[in-house]
Amino acid sequence: MSYSMLKTAVMILVGLCVFIVGLLTMRHGLTQATSSKMERVISRLVKTPLRGLLTGMIATLFTQSSAAVTIISMGLVAANTLQFTDTIGIILGTNIGSTFTIGLLSLNVARFGPYVILAGVVLYFISMAQKKADISRSQLHHLGIGVIGFGTLFVGFHLMTTAASPLVAAPIFAHWLLLAKVHPITGLLAGTAITAIIGSSSATTALTLTLAKTGALSLLGATAIVFGNNIGTCTTALLASIGGVRPVKRVAATHVLLNVTGAALFMLFLHPFTAAIEQLTNDIGAQVALAHILFNIISSLLALPFISQIAWVLERILPDRPVDL
Repeated sequence: MSYSMLKTAVMILVGLCVFIVGLLTMRHGLTQATSSKMERVISRLVKTPLRGLLTGMIATLFTQSSAAVTIISMGLVAANTLQFTDTIGIILGTNIGSTFTIGLLSLNVARFGPYVILAGVVLYFISMAQKKADISRSQLHHLGIGVIGFGTLFVGFHLMTTAASPLVAAPIFAHWLLLAKVHPITGLLAGTAITAIIGSSSATTALTLTLAKTGALSLLGATAIVFGNNIGTCTTALLASIGGVRPVKRVAATHVLLNVTGAALFMLFLHPFTAAIEQLTNDIGAQVALAHILFNIISSLLALPFISQIAWVLERILPDRPVDL
């Protein structure tokens, strides 16, 4: 590997690390700012599948972590506050809510990252200047941290995009581009593996968006990777279910079932799906973001009417253990 290629790879890795740090900081701040109300809101608003979907979507918008909302749901199930069936709508909603960050990144707003960080710092110092330590001060404090993370996320994405620009001329990427066109399943597996390792579908999708915007990745290959990202994000829920009761394990299994089934179905129609997206816009960044958004929205809405049937299948696969007398 030449020095220039090594330098480019290191800079992309640095940008990815900055992006992940921003993502984790944003999630921590927003989750802490809303956690006192999140569980109560979720437990009250999931009485119907549609309301469950909307609740999962809104909760993910606030916390910017579909995994966090899923884990909260698993905790509520373990505490018998929620029924297993109620969580299916929430999971479908988290898949839609998770598209918000990637949608913003596709609009080329990364250049505003430093200004967003400045706004977060101002909020943080305003909270520190308040003499009375109450709930509002704590929420403002964590909101400032969340906004700082949001801006850092944009800075990391900008670093990745700038660093990845020279990759277009690299012969190895031309080879992978052709391979992705002929074997999109390679992209699906890569997206699954990388997201499982990193633990963030947003980070992997942002990296995919970066490579597509620089011309190093085709829409076909990028879309297959996006589908894989949705499968890889199930890892967190699976890890969180270890040692849990059967209803908790069902929640994790539902997450896997929905995402794997959705990805498999969309892979069957990958070529017409990407062809339709290309008719909507000529910007490759917007195309990848649209693929991500439409995949999650369409697959979630298609599954919504079958929540009862999905619950029935999972209850047969993972039945309750008999109680010892």
